[in-house]
Amino acid sequence: MPVELEVVGVKDVLKGLTFIDEDLYKRVKAAVNPLMKTVEAKAKGFVPNNNDVLSGWAKPIQSTVDYRPFPKYDEAKVRGGIGFKEGKNRQFSNGYQVESYVYNISAPGRIYETAGRLNPQGRAPFTTINEGGSTMAYKQSGSSKSRSRARSAYNSNNPFAGYQFVTDLPTLTSQPRVQGVRGQSSRKTKGRLIYKAFAQESGGIYKAITEAVNQVATHFNKSTDKKVA
Repeated sequence: MPVELEVVGVKDVLKGLTFIDEDLYKRVKAAVNPLMKTVEAKAKGFVPNNNDVLSGWAKPIQSTVDYRPFPKYDEAKVRGGIGFKEGKNRQFSNGYQVESYVYNISAPGRIYETAGRLNPQGRAPFTTINEGGSTMAYKQSGSSKSRSRARSAYNSNNPFAGYQFVTDLPTLTSQPRVQGVRGQSSRKTKGRLIYKAFAQESGGIYKAITEAVNQVATHFNKSTDKKVA
């Protein structure tokens, strides 16, 4: 789930002047990479300590369980799963592509990052409906659809665990609108770690890109004036 910054440049207006793309590529890379590393560092700073998450999430998983357990929270593992990478930087016949991204790859880190995106109050508990036979139908609260499953499939000691888990977490941070930047904030860009950090730094990052483009334009104009003179 990377926070990816992609800058695409097109040189249709200045065909043949490939050095502009090369200069812009270098300037954007030099301007953006340090800022994306700041996003990485800030995201790691948002990782809560083991004692600060919901009671039980950081407890050791029993070795006797015969099912896939919920990933145990470990602050060191979450911080270690956050990093920065330049990504693929490619040039095309009509422009170039510069990518930089911060990733969050650990299972508990991804859960902490995104829990509540789809259901802000957590997944509603299932209730049983007596069908008059040996099997039971299960219906999720607030839903008209029933699901025929073995009763043990939803045998939870705490049917409100989803609600308690999500509501105990910090509020998800949305991406702010940046003037002149296409795209809108969506559910998939909300988060508590890398997406929160990027939301706080995005204004400065896009400003740095704009300044890099302007520097290239200024440099090109000056070099052209000298040749004409």
